[in-house]
Amino acid sequence: MTDPENTKKKKSFIEAYLERPHLITSIILLAVAMGFIGFKSMPLNLFPDANYPVISVVIPEPGASAEDVEDKVTRTVEKELATVDLVRKVRSVSQDEIAAVSVEFQYEKGLDAAATDVANVLQRIASRLPQDILPPEIFRVSDATSPVFTLALSPRPGSHLDLSKVRQLADNEIREDFLRIPDVANVEIFGGYFPEVTVEIDPRRLHAHGLSLEEVLLSIRAQNLNIPNGLIIRRGSQFLVKTEGERLRKAELEEIVVGHEAGGEVHLRDVAAVLTSYQERQSLYRGNGRSAIGLNIMRPEKGHVTTTIAAVENALPEIQAKYPELSMETADTQRTIIRTSVSNMVDALRDAVIMTLAVIFLILASTRISILAAISIPFTYFLTFAAMYLFGYELNIVTLTAVIVAVGLLLDDAIVVIENIERHFHQLGKPIYKAVVDGLNEILLADWAGTFTTVIVLVPIMFSGGYVQKILRQFTVVLSLALLSSYIVSVTVIPLLAPYLVRASSEKTRLERVTALFGRFVVDPIRNFFAGLIHTALRHKILFILPIIVLFVVSMKQIPLAGRDLMPPMDTGIIKIAFETESDASLSATEAAAEKIEAILKKMPGMENISTTVGSEIGVISFGTGRIPQQGLMTVHFVDRFHRDKTIWQLEDDIREQAAGIPGLKSLDVYDFGATPLSSISAPVDVMISGPDPKVLDSLADQAAERLRKVRGLTTVTRSWTLDKRQLLLTIDVEKSSRYGVGPVEISRQLTEALKGGPASVLRVPGEDGYLIRVRYPEGARDSLSALKAVQIATQLGPAPLSELAVVKKGVTRTRFTRQDLQPTVDIYGYRGTTAISHLQERVQKALSGLPLPPGYYISHEGEIKNMEEAGGRLKRALLLAVILLFFSLAPTFRSWANPVTIMSAIPLAMIGGAWGLLITGRHACMPSNMGMILLAGIVVNNSILLIDFIEKARAKGAEIQDAIEQAVRVRTRPILMTAAGTIVGMLPIAAQRALGLERLSPLAVVAIGGLFVATFLTLIYVPIFYSLMDGLRQRGKSWVEKRRAASSAVPGPEL
Repeated sequence: MTDPENTKKKKSFIEAYLERPHLITSIILLAVAMGFIGFKSMPLNLFPDANYPVISVVIPEPGASAEDVEDKVTRTVEKELATVDLVRKVRSVSQDEIAAVSVEFQYEKGLDAAATDVANVLQRIASRLPQDILPPEIFRVSDATSPVFTLALSPRPGSHLDLSKVRQLADNEIREDFLRIPDVANVEIFGGYFPEVTVEIDPRRLHAHGLSLEEVLLSIRAQNLNIPNGLIIRRGSQFLVKTEGERLRKAELEEIVVGHEAGGEVHLRDVAAVLTSYQERQSLYRGNGRSAIGLNIMRPEKGHVTTTIAAVENALPEIQAKYPELSMETADTQRTIIRTSVSNMVDALRDAVIMTLAVIFLILASTRISILAAISIPFTYFLTFAAMYLFGYELNIVTLTAVIVAVGLLLDDAIVVIENIERHFHQLGKPIYKAVVDGLNEILLADWAGTFTTVIVLVPIMFSGGYVQKILRQFTVVLSLALLSSYIVSVTVIPLLAPYLVRASSEKTRLERVTALFGRFVVDPIRNFFAGLIHTALRHKILFILPIIVLFVVSMKQIPLAGRDLMPPMDTGIIKIAFETESDASLSATEAAAEKIEAILKKMPGMENISTTVGSEIGVISFGTGRIPQQGLMTVHFVDRFHRDKTIWQLEDDIREQAAGIPGLKSLDVYDFGATPLSSISAPVDVMISGPDPKVLDSLADQAAERLRKVRGLTTVTRSWTLDKRQLLLTIDVEKSSRYGVGPVEISRQLTEALKGGPASVLRVPGEDGYLIRVRYPEGARDSLSALKAVQIATQLGPAPLSELAVVKKGVTRTRFTRQDLQPTVDIYGYRGTTAISHLQERVQKALSGLPLPPGYYISHEGEIKNMEEAGGRLKRALLLAVILLFFSLAPTFRSWANPVTIMSAIPLAMIGGAWGLLITGRHACMPSNMGMILLAGIVVNNSILLIDFIEKARAKGAEIQDAIEQAVRVRTRPILMTAAGTIVGMLPIAAQRALGLERLSPLAVVAIGGLFVATFLTLIYVPIFYSLMDGLRQRGKSWVEKRRAASSAVPGPEL
């Protein structure tokens, strides 16, 4: 029989790993090494990718008017695309010769699946589209398709190159050089000149020979080509037979026969001049104030911004050396802002750690505990970085904010373990090894419960869906990883180090005695004050409860006064300037206006780079689509806000004021980069009017825009289109055209060729790209109404002037036709400075309240307000679910339904402080501030747990409820103050916006600081009061049940 005394007691898990320090140390150090590698390897970014997946379809229809494009192409395409699964929004822009349809999908739809579905739709409806359209182009639009680097290519002074040669180099060679860089996915080229051969017809000489432009064009096409005829195979050899008809030189081109007359052949030189010129430009690019070729570089779809930027920067010197006559200047990149922002965030993390450790040392007055806590920080963070690296995360403002927020919370774990080990060692007199084991065992589950309650409230955000999940999921996951890492470090690293750092004597050093004065003169008076106050509060509960209810209601009513945003504005140092000239302005006139704006910008202190795009090019999406030659966009970089005197919004005001007098400008929108959180939001305020008649829409838009210009807080008001483009309308005389044997379609085609020029063929040049041969009338023969009427149309009876076949009259039309969700629309855009979007929306709705709308016309508010309301709904559901999860996680822990309710009563107390934090600092309620409220729920609950747990244990030992409560307040005040103070000072760098772009997340810290500050003190009073009330209700309920049972048992049974 075995002697029980000789039976070895089974070792606990803690004892088992403490006996294997080398194994545990190796595992921890390996994780730390992985974290260090992860930190160095993780890519950098400003914010997480958050834009909805978009597929853009561009369909060219040469010669078609914007109205015809909308009627014959756009409507058919958008109607079918709207039926694709998970479509969020369908928008279209129709302009001369181009239909652009944009389909925005829900996040759940991958870009691959979306592109495939769109391609299938286009293939299915191909037969229903006009035959003269060019093949549709499908573009995948996401964060990855935004350029990460823009270069301006221009000839160096003294170079023999011009912009046309630079464009050729860029298209044929330079693009390939950059595409060979592994981290570059695509390169797009924009701007410059395209050389062509122009056959300029002399109308008088053409008429004298009895010819039309159509006949000349067909003659060139027929005689300037090589035709393969086949093969001759003879006795084992073969010969290619080819008819050579291509003209290799202008002189040969001039000899082409274009007609015959009594005197003999009519050659091209007899009716036209053959010139080497350039295609008529519809777009241009300017880099840093000079005409240039723009080159946009994109990252891979799953690549990272800074990785691609670094790869381009490394390769650029070699590529530049290859083209010594070219200047390659950086015109636009987020390289500086991303690196500066991340560097600022790391500095903020350092400051948060130092301040938190200083506060803890002040409160605890213990050098050893502070050292152990400080040692735990790098271990915790490197574990966190290792997990982030494995999850594929990047270092950005959101993830680093989570890391900083965790500072105060993770130190709490380490301190709880250290203090408990010291208590067992000094107060209970146990050997150090035994003190470590028992001290850790005692709080192991309690410490986990505190970590779990904080993490559990974050879980609903991770699965909230939509934009909320896209932005805040990284925050909640990283914060959860940091808290879990902190728990792991506190129960592994701290016990291993404690035997070496815990002193045998509890006597304090001189520094600790000096520091202890803070506790004596600050912490102790606070503790004594609340211990006395709770004594009074428990005797007069109603007098204390009524004011807090009133304060809560008043505080919640104040939040609308602070205003609401989806995301707060931020000063990144980047300004966007969208400008438009009059509808009949030429491209050169628009460029002249751009030069004047650039001249203003160059004089502004701190300006670094300017990238200017005017118009658009088919197939080039990264420089903007749907832009006409009268529209331009500038991206202007200034030094960061730490190195200039004015905010970005003050600079915007200066630009508006100075550019107001530029002649020919119809509109000028100046706004900050990131003015809208999503690229699919056209403007912060977007009033969309829909209805069938463009004239009515134009009138309503005029009235709405005039009203919005009076709205306080809107800096600029513009429209998506205006009904002011002059046009000439042709009405074909059917009887006359029939007599001449030519139909309306043929007349229209020949007129297009006369005005725009018809592509006749290609002039091949050895060693170079071919030059397009364009046949057209000279400018003087196509720039007036009389010239238009005189255009010769080829008919079966010979050339006839247009005036003989059609009536020409003047009219007006739109520059572009816009539609959304299958309805014609006009949008009125409003930009702001820092005014809350909710305040603007209220004023906008008030301004438009009296606008009369005819039947069939509707106003909808797009812009930021629509997304803000959707995000707000998701966050409210997340908060409700967090509270439910919190309740059901606390109920099993305390084996009670009442105690979780009491513990959670701290949440509304924290909301009071959060609301006043926003009001006092002037911040707006927004998605990050709501996240701060949810985070508060997890933090303040831990303080309540400390109180309720102590009260329950004291009562279990026989203490009366009031004595237990007063004792709990007296004992738990210091750890509650320490947790709150450490967390508050850790968040100060975030609230102070110590990093570029941190304005976006600072409301989270403001709410958390305000909520913690107020809740810390109110919790010490009101949680005990609520506990007392709930206990009273529980006792009365228990008494009532017992009486009912007693009454039912006293009822006599029936007599037998």
